[in-house]
Formats: sequence, structure tokens, C-alpha cells
Amino acid sequence: MLTKSKFLRDNRGIESTEVALIIAAVVLVSYGAYVLLGGNIAAAVTDVAEKV
Repeated sequence: MLTKSKFLRDNRGIESTEVALIIAAVVLVSYGAYVLLGGNIAAAVTDVAEKV
């Protein structure tokens, strides 16, 4: 039976790629939410600031 080489057993590259994809997805979703709700968020912050 052949054993896997050290290169094939090393999962660090796969894990960092997965983390990069997750971060990219979070950034895209956050940006989309900001674009869609930006005006509403600004109005809510201003409203709260005026009440304080």
C-alpha cells in the first residue's frame, strides 16, 4: 500500500483557501446590505442621535 506524500497530507493550503472564500462572501454580503439599506441605516442612526 502506498502512503501519501507530505504534500498531499498538508491541508493548510485548503484551509486558508476556504477561509479566504468565506471572508470574500461576508464582504460581498455586507457590501450588498450596505448598498440596499445604506439610506435607512443613516436615517436610523440620525434619528437615534437626535433623541439622545
